[in-house]
Amino acid sequence: MSLDKTHIKEEGHDVKRGRASRRSRNGKVSERINYEEKLKDHEIKTEDEEVKETNGRKREKAVTESGSKEVNRKRTRRKTKSKEEETKEDINDEPQIKKKKKNNKITSVDKGGIWNAFENAEKCKAKSFALFLRNQRQWVAKPLDNATIKKWHEASQNFPVHLILPHGSYIMNLGSPVPEILKKSRDMLLEELQRCEKLGIPHYNFHPGSTVGKISREECCRCIAESINLAHDQTKDVICVLENMSCQGFTIGGDLHELRLIIEHVKDRSRVGVCLDTCHAHAAGYDLSTEDGLNKFLDDFGKIIGWQFLRGIHMNDSKGESGDHKDRHENIGRGKIGIAGFQRIMNCEHFNDVPLILETPWTSNEGYGKEISKLEGLIKK
Repeated sequence: MSLDKTHIKEEGHDVKRGRASRRSRNGKVSERINYEEKLKDHEIKTEDEEVKETNGRKREKAVTESGSKEVNRKRTRRKTKSKEEETKEDINDEPQIKKKKKNNKITSVDKGGIWNAFENAEKCKAKSFALFLRNQRQWVAKPLDNATIKKWHEASQNFPVHLILPHGSYIMNLGSPVPEILKKSRDMLLEELQRCEKLGIPHYNFHPGSTVGKISREECCRCIAESINLAHDQTKDVICVLENMSCQGFTIGGDLHELRLIIEHVKDRSRVGVCLDTCHAHAAGYDLSTEDGLNKFLDDFGKIIGWQFLRGIHMNDSKGESGDHKDRHENIGRGKIGIAGFQRIMNCEHFNDVPLILETPWTSNEGYGKEISKLEGLIKK
C-alpha cells in the first residue's frame, strides 16, 4: 500500500489549510495541499445569523411609522456592530490567507484558474489531489466558462481524473431546518455536481449537515438524503461522498448509523459513498491510537455501512483525546493517535487503493513531503 494525493484549492482564497495523499498499487507517495482546520460549526453560525436577520426583517415590518426612526437607529447600531465583528474575524484569518498565496501553496482563481491544480500536483509529485471548485465561504459563485472548462480538460489529459476528490463548502447544510438555508444548500450541491460533470470529475466529498439544534437527528438524516436525491435527479454520474464527523455540536455523521440512515434513503446507492476521517473518528470516540480501538472502528464500519461504500480516507492526527468531540487536526505523529496508530492504519487491507488525504496543519511543501514519506515508511514490505 502507499500514499499519494495533493489537495489544491481553486476559488476559495480564504480557505483553511492542509494537504492530502493517496495510496496506490505502485507504492508511491505524493502530496496534497489543502485546508488546515475546518471552520468549526461554521454552518451552524451561518444559519443562526440568517435566522436572526429574518426575524429582524419581520420585526421591522411590524414597527409603526411613528416609532420607526428610533427602532431603525438601534437596529443600525446592531448591524454596524455585527459588521465590525465579521470584519474582525476576517482580519484574524487574513495573515494566513496572504501567507498561503505568497508561498503559492494553494491554487486559486486569482492565480490563474483551476487548471493550475495539475501543475501544482506535478510539482508535488502527486498522483491525485483535491480542490474547492468555488469560493467555499460564499453562496454565489461565477459559473464555469467554456475557456476554463477547455483549459481544465487540456491540463487533465494525462491525469487520472478519478483520483480527484473535490471538497464541498463548509457553509452548505443539506439537512437544515431553515427553509432559506436548505434551498441555498441544495442549489449549491446541484451546481457543484454539475461543475464536476463539466470537468469530468466522478466524486464530490462534503460534510453531511447539521440539525442546528432545531430538529431531530433522524429528520436531519432524511433531509440530507432527500437533498442528495434531488441533486441526483438532475445530474447523471457524479458520486456524493459523505464524510464521517467528530460529533461536534449538532453535526450529523459522527455516529456511523447516521451515515447508514442517509445512505438507506438515497434512491441510487451506486452514487453515494463515504470518506473516513481519522481525526473525526478518534474525536467521535474510536480510540485509533490502540489496536483494539482501530479494530472496533473497522468492524463497525464494515457491519454498519459496508466497505463497498468506502471512497477515501482523510489522514489526520488529532490534537484532542478520543471522544472529546473536537475537530482539531494535528500533524501525523504529533497528536493523540500517534505513529503506532498510523502504522496500523497504513497497513489496513481495507484501505488498499483508496485515496488517502492529508489535512494536517500547514508547514511547507518540503514538510508535507516528509510527512508523506513518514507515512509511506510505516507500510510493511
